[in-house]
Amino acid sequence: MVDTSAVRRIIIVQVAVTLVIALAMLVIQDFTSAVSAFVGGAIGFLTSLIYAKKMLAPPGSEAKKIIRAHYSAEAYKLIFTILLFSLVFTQYKEVQALPLFTAYAATLAVYWVALIFV
Repeated sequence: MVDTSAVRRIIIVQVAVTLVIALAMLVIQDFTSAVSAFVGGAIGFLTSLIYAKKMLAPPGSEAKKIIRAHYSAEAYKLIFTILLFSLVFTQYKEVQALPLFTAYAATLAVYWVALIFV
């Protein structure tokens, strides 16, 4: 069974990291960099939220069901990641790639590091 409080904490940390990077971009660069960073981080934490919602397996599930839920959740996460990046690059013409991918990578780092400690 998935510890929902741990998942919630991971996503909250991802949101916090996103906000810190966006604020740093606002101070160091400009508003467009800050928005780009926020969008990149949002893709990271929204897809983590999608994974968490799809990964819920009933308590006491057998390993086969848990693995199936994991693969399904990962597929949803990948599909939504591709869709969200596609949406950003087609609709947000002023996007700045470096802040976008920096914040996205930071949310992924939070996710993977947190998995070690959870």
